[in-house]
Amino acid sequence: MSSIIEVKNLSYSYNGDAQIVKDAIHDISFSVESGEIIGIIGHTGSGKSTLIQHLNGLLKPSSGEIIVNGKNIWDDPKKIRDVRFKVGLVFQYPEYQLFEETVFADIAFGPKNMGLSGDELKARVEKICDVVGIKQEYFQKSPFDLSGGEKRRVAIAGVMAMEPGVLILDEPIAGLDPKGRREIIDMVRRYREQFKATVIMVSHNMEDMAVLADRLIVLNGGKLEMFDTVYNVFSRDEKLREIGLSVPIVTKVLALLKQKNKDIRTDIFTVDEAVKYLCSIAAGGNNA
Repeated sequence: MSSIIEVKNLSYSYNGDAQIVKDAIHDISFSVESGEIIGIIGHTGSGKSTLIQHLNGLLKPSSGEIIVNGKNIWDDPKKIRDVRFKVGLVFQYPEYQLFEETVFADIAFGPKNMGLSGDELKARVEKICDVVGIKQEYFQKSPFDLSGGEKRRVAIAGVMAMEPGVLILDEPIAGLDPKGRREIIDMVRRYREQFKATVIMVSHNMEDMAVLADRLIVLNGGKLEMFDTVYNVFSRDEKLREIGLSVPIVTKVLALLKQKNKDIRTDIFTVDEAVKYLCSIAAGGNNA
């Protein structure tokens, strides 16, 4: 694999109410490989949203560089709009940004701005709807007549329809019930698989991060605290708690069980893996 995004010594400052310059993010560097799913976690105010808005040029660095496919995205500011077709960003609660009269028109909005029209535009919308599970019978419905979960799927599909090589999502499962969360996660997985895309996702849900991500970025006070595999990050439970984060609930449950049985493992972070492990113990298997 090769790096599709490189962030080099990125800092972003803003002026507070007293005109005091503050760093929202400070001297962050990391690279993302093509095809990875990267999770970004951190407590409120740690710089997560500020960071992702730099990755497609919505914010311009105070210092440092954003390299996409080997090129600094700010080398030619006039072409920053093209970067946003390659690096698609889905904001938190994207359903609040729906505005077209029909589902089809909303999903088609991005591709239309890319210059697609006619049969090519129709094919693009139909293709992404197949990927995300939106039936064509919904095309002429008003997006405002859909359920909350359906609205969000349509809004995310509108960004996916531009077929960005990098898809960034800011808390895409926030406020959804378990069924809605599963649907969004499945959408993200299918998009990644079908388009060989890279996905970067901000989330407070450690369970979903454990299931979905290949590596995790941990932000703390605008700085990069960790960037490692899910296993290595969640293995640092004490450090995570120190900065206001936690491990998945299933790991906490195993830690409680360990109080009664010192041989119980606590380096398990997904429900499926925990079920297999505990069933193995119940059947008399090795619990080491």
